[in-house]
Amino acid sequence: MELVIIRLSVCFILLCYFLASQLSFSAEALKNQPLHPSPGNKPVVFVTSVYAPYVINADGVASGMFPDIVTAAFREMDHLVQFQFQPWVRGELSVKSGAAFATFPYLKTGAREKEFDFSEPVLFFYPKFFYSTKQFPYGFEWETLADFKQYRVGGVRGYWYEANFIEAGIEAQYVTSDKQNIEMLLLQRIDFTLIDELVGWNLIRETAPEQLATYAVASKPQSSDAFHLMISRDYPNAKMLKLTFNLGLLKIKQKGIYQQILGRYHVTSEYATP
Repeated sequence: MELVIIRLSVCFILLCYFLASQLSFSAEALKNQPLHPSPGNKPVVFVTSVYAPYVINADGVASGMFPDIVTAAFREMDHLVQFQFQPWVRGELSVKSGAAFATFPYLKTGAREKEFDFSEPVLFFYPKFFYSTKQFPYGFEWETLADFKQYRVGGVRGYWYEANFIEAGIEAQYVTSDKQNIEMLLLQRIDFTLIDELVGWNLIRETAPEQLATYAVASKPQSSDAFHLMISRDYPNAKMLKLTFNLGLLKIKQKGIYQQILGRYHVTSEYATP
């Protein structure tokens, strides 16, 4: 009888040890897993358009600094995200109607604030004037926008600078994309075009990599502003999602994830917001 009791005791001890080790293993495995949204948590819908390196379309999959930051910020808060590519004007309508939560990257303006909400600043933005070294072999610097009145300036319809150009008396030639203006600079059909510096050099590398030396940029930026999420006021739980993103953005900055994303795209710290 004593022998049976001893055997049962040993078996019980071994069983306890096995269960304890399994629980310990499971806890450690869970600890090392990335955060996942709870079942039934629908992805937050965003619309955007190509604006490399801020937004890149890789065979229908959104990448680039902005999508990576948005994904990381919402992941910190246990939310999935979904990106859809749409032309800029159509994307704004999708956000305004509540079909999408937000679009990016956007500058905050008085006119836009009448219809949309905005997140905390995500990345800084430095638009500069690009020109051809064939037109200006000794370089070009400027003081006020009025300095460009005598030149042919290319712009994109609907961009932030239209009102500034009109106020400065610049009769710009407008097209539908920055790429067209980069090409027209090469053909000397325009003298200048205003583009974010990162975007401009990226377009040149894509459009005319063998002509890099033909392009130059004035060192003074036209403005210094920040890109935000432009947020719908009619998307379900929009106000809470805005707070969720802002908190997630703060957390990825504290953890160094935000800085790692900028490094992945070889972007200097001057583009990082506090």
